[in-house]
Amino acid sequence: MTSIQGYKSWLRIIAWCCADLFESSRGATSLVLMSITKDILRHWALTAQIVLNILIGYLFIKFLASNWGASAHKDAFDVAYSIPFLVISVSGVTFLEAVITTQFSSMRRSEGFRANAMFSGMLNYLLVFSACAISLSVIFVAPFTELLAPGLQESAQREAQQLILLFMPLVVVFGVGSLLSAILTAYEVPVGNEIYQLLSRVGLIGGWLIFGYTPSLNETAISLCVSGFCGLFFVWIIFSQVTKIQYQPGLSAANPEIQHVLSQGVGLFLTSILAQAALAYMRRLGSLDGVGTIAVLSYALALIYPLTILAAKPIALIIGPRYIRYMQSGDVASAQYILFATCGGLLCITVLVGAVIYGNAQEVIEFVLGGGKFYASVASATANLLKLAIWGLPAEAISRVLLVPLFNDGRMHTVSVIYSSRYMLQMGLSYALFNSVGRNGLVWSYVVAVGFQTLLEAGYLSYVVRQKVRFARS
Repeated sequence: MTSIQGYKSWLRIIAWCCADLFESSRGATSLVLMSITKDILRHWALTAQIVLNILIGYLFIKFLASNWGASAHKDAFDVAYSIPFLVISVSGVTFLEAVITTQFSSMRRSEGFRANAMFSGMLNYLLVFSACAISLSVIFVAPFTELLAPGLQESAQREAQQLILLFMPLVVVFGVGSLLSAILTAYEVPVGNEIYQLLSRVGLIGGWLIFGYTPSLNETAISLCVSGFCGLFFVWIIFSQVTKIQYQPGLSAANPEIQHVLSQGVGLFLTSILAQAALAYMRRLGSLDGVGTIAVLSYALALIYPLTILAAKPIALIIGPRYIRYMQSGDVASAQYILFATCGGLLCITVLVGAVIYGNAQEVIEFVLGGGKFYASVASATANLLKLAIWGLPAEAISRVLLVPLFNDGRMHTVSVIYSSRYMLQMGLSYALFNSVGRNGLVWSYVVAVGFQTLLEAGYLSYVVRQKVRFARS
């Protein structure tokens, strides 16, 4: 673990240094260092949440790997645990967070009544949506499971159906939690939506590590829901104390602010659905490949997410505000340089990390997840997929950095088109490659699709920035 943490620490240091090469060359080194320090301090709480969520997320995966390996039970768990995320994506709230934050930022100081009305309307919508989703899941859980994972054994399908019903309350936790986080961000309280996953898993992981208690999968689902609601209650208390926003019962769908939010987020709403659909389709095909394929896929892809966040999130938090300040001051050339120089440095770093992990995939998997029921055969299968999936890391990291200027320029519809294209391509490639090369094709479809998305983002942003440079010079 020490060597892996060392890699991460060096990656962050190098990335920050690359981001500041341009400004250092201007002879303002001391001012740059002071500015970076301020950026780090301003985002320390959010960064701490992200790091803690990655740590708890890793321990959660380790808990599952040690106790269920790549069994049919783990396949059933993965299918069921994905349902709350799939359902909440249909609500659109996760992709509307930026719009919600912008709306509440504009009304927080002088328009308390409008803020109350908008919050109440959004909360009512989420509660009604959640009630409908839970009701439909109870009625159609059997055909829904068959649709998502037709290759599961009959016993695994029954287990997945039970778990789906137990997991459905998380729709309320994640939906209402995303709303509270978006509004708290507008009030400059750094509570990311990652906090709810973190809090829902803390009790479970604590019991496993401290007391050696290993619950059943059903008990695991119940524990995640109960802890999630406790975390939501804790954040609600903070929300009430900070914002002073009051809930007003009654439906207010006609509220103009809510209509404005929904109209702005239509494209992102569709993108959110496509994102979950692409993952669901990957799991569906994985179930047809045989027992354990869904589990192995989840282990391999789960390791990409923390590496992406650790590589890109600190850079996005620091470089994003700098890019915005340059653009607002009219210094388009500096904004262009710092953005693309940073992305170039990030590309070199992530390719290097990818090469290291590719050459040591077996050792990495055994070190990170080995033990218990995560047998050597499971480690070998996961390592083979990780060798392919790791090449999606550079594109994923760069894409997260490029998302900041795209959103800053108000190009939400462009973002939705680019991301939607990625997910549709991924589903198409999954179908074609799975039929020819099996489970490896599912991973290759992800790598190619995310690379295609990043090329579209970089190409479009380059065009926009060049246009602004020409306009500034004319």
